[in-house]
Amino acid sequence: MAQIEFEGEWFAVLPERPKLMFLVFLCHELTIAGRNSYEPQTDSLKKPDQLRKINEIQHRVSGCMRDLLAGHASIEQSIAKWVLAQTDAELGGLMSWAWRAAKDRVSNAA
Repeated sequence: MAQIEFEGEWFAVLPERPKLMFLVFLCHELTIAGRNSYEPQTDSLKKPDQLRKINEIQHRVSGCMRDLLAGHASIEQSIAKWVLAQTDAELGGLMSWAWRAAKDRVSNAA
């Protein structure tokens, strides 16, 4: 849990523009993670429960982005928990990958 708290604190202290960039990048990475639930080369899903969980996480991430853009208080430190605290190992790996990828993109954009 210490790593999740560290990531939450990292996110909370970001200046506004990098914070928004991170959220945009994370939303994009979550769509890529969601593709893991697709049945290859079909319109079918092989893991609908996983896609639903990713969609719920993305909903919260985009809500945080909306709140920041509107100038409203947000529960920013919770975002790391929403994304990274997964009980399913496969989903946890996908979420960790999405978080790291978004974090790397913010670092590279700075």
